[in-house]
Amino acid sequence: MKNTPSPRKAFFRLPFPLAEALTAALLLLTFPACAVITDSARQQINQGAIQLAEQTVKNLAAQKQWPDYHSRFNVFMPAAVASAAPCPQPPIFTASAKTLPRLGYSVLCPGAAGWRFTVTVKADIYLPVVMPAREIARGETLTADALTLKKFNISNQRGELVMKMEEVLGLTARHALRVNTPVKANDVVRPLWVKRDQAVTLVSRNGEITAQTSGVALKSGHQGEVIKVQNASSQRVVSATVEAPGVVVAAVAQ
Repeated sequence: MKNTPSPRKAFFRLPFPLAEALTAALLLLTFPACAVITDSARQQINQGAIQLAEQTVKNLAAQKQWPDYHSRFNVFMPAAVASAAPCPQPPIFTASAKTLPRLGYSVLCPGAAGWRFTVTVKADIYLPVVMPAREIARGETLTADALTLKKFNISNQRGELVMKMEEVLGLTARHALRVNTPVKANDVVRPLWVKRDQAVTLVSRNGEITAQTSGVALKSGHQGEVIKVQNASSQRVVSATVEAPGVVVAAVAQ
């Protein structure tokens, strides 16, 4: 069964005349979530499962500080639910699978004439994510005019999606990035500022004293990486941090 509730609108789409809608609202206030008794077992299970799934998504959104999201839910239940009598009391829901996008629940109607079913809720969660506004070539530096924010269903995505543009500005693309395809954290890398065998400026710092000399990079290095560099004067090999294009800072004083 397919449902498309919104976190803020789920309780306002009641298909009743005004008087019956007021009665239904009182029921919602009287019983806890998932305790509303409806006309069929299918409705009971569907409503309770969606309310639980909505709360799970809401908690995750608060944890991850999602600025703007909406969600939709599909509830999958056994065919036998259609012939089951409505439960005379609120069904009991127990979570059996808690990993989004698929949430599982065991639903029990207590009593001798009761029933038990296992249902699955598929959650579709839409969030603004960073996407290329145009084709971005491998090795290209990401700039604000090359990126955009668009809502996207993140439920079936693997890898960490980038949701803040400032997190990738100034980084370079590991490979070509396509338009309207979400940018993932492993799609980008800090800029390559030093190449292997390149002549570099080797800076040494000791308190307020700074000295520099020439060196040769023994390995390529991105911004902030530690690489091996050979001092051109002493021929000593030291570890140094890539601080700027062609500039490295020795880990120890020379």
